[in-house]
Amino acid sequence: MNESPVTADELLAGANATYRLEVPAEVVRPGAEGENKPVVIQLRPVTIGGFQLILKAAKDDPGMIPILLIKESLVEPEMNLQQVQRLHLGLVEYLVNHIRKISGMDEKKNG
Repeated sequence: MNESPVTADELLAGANATYRLEVPAEVVRPGAEGENKPVVIQLRPVTIGGFQLILKAAKDDPGMIPILLIKESLVEPEMNLQQVQRLHLGLVEYLVNHIRKISGMDEKKNG
């Protein structure tokens, strides 16, 4: 077995990736009537440095964590904090679940 050692660039490559996510119309506009189309957004993983800043910023208000996760991860479309705060709860939950997944936080890992 002749494996070459991993490089720092190889470990950091995942943090620079972006992921295209198609958000179903019923998630974007729940209860809307008529023909609605899904929307496509781009997300990036949240790094440990970004996560530490989120936790520090939300220290006195843990309810801000999902909002800050979305703000940190959302590449396209660009949204400011006030815009992210106006997203409806179902969409926030949907986005946070996908952000957790692409950031490697989707489930508890044992040893």
